Amino acid sequence: MQRLARAHTLVAGQSAEERQAYINNNGGTKWAPLKNRFTAKLGNKCWYTEAELVGAPLTIDHYRPKCTYWFLAFNAENYRVACPFANSPKHNEEKGCAGGKGNEFPLLYPQRRAEDIRSIKHERPVILDPCNNDDCDLIAFLPDGRPVIHPTHVNDPDALERVEKSKLLLNLDHPDFNSKREKLCSDIKTDVKTHEALADGSDQRAAIRGRLRKTISNTAPFSVAARHYLSAYRYFVWVSDILEIGTDR
Repeated sequence: MQRLARAHTLVAGQSAEERQAYINNNGGTKWAPLKNRFTAKLGNKCWYTEAELVGAPLTIDHYRPKCTYWFLAFNAENYRVACPFANSPKHNEEKGCAGGKGNEFPLLYPQRRAEDIRSIKHERPVILDPCNNDDCDLIAFLPDGRPVIHPTHVNDPDALERVEKSKLLLNLDHPDFNSKREKLCSDIKTDVKTHEALADGSDQRAAIRGRLRKTISNTAPFSVAARHYLSAYRYFVWVSDILEIGTDR
């Protein structure tokens, strides 16, 4: 973190041209080491799509792009672990996909774009932030894996715009991700049904509960979708207990 602080102090005293050149040429060496720290804590998955990409080039993404928000270039709170599907328009164009946020950062009210760290609080970003629980709560998932706006927010036009544009810019609706979430939905349904068919106190019931706890843990792929699918069965006391224990994100 001291390395980041020193870099920020340096660029704060530079001209706009010098600053951008320094960030482009030297920035990666400052923030790249944090990726291992983040993945050790939250798993080897993209924070936007929640896809686990074994061997894929996960990178540190700036939620607010460093080209526009230079004052957040070396601020760790602005970092997110991202996969190419969510972050790189070039990658997704080659793969026939629509999104990849790149340097795009639309606002609901563009005239409020921040020019320094103090004015960030006045912004209303369009792209959903995986580090914001309220943003995560705007998303729900259909049984076939497709992401949609959560039913509790269907009458909120701002929320609808944010979800729809995030689906596009972050490739949340990518067919590969949808198929994995569809299987997750099916697996959870099977586990709940099997649990209910087993005798109280059986080892198999305990194993199922343990598996479901792992499925909704922060390190698990598609954990937000898993919580959504499991919540459909929260009328079972044991499911409600699992969801309550696993609410921290």
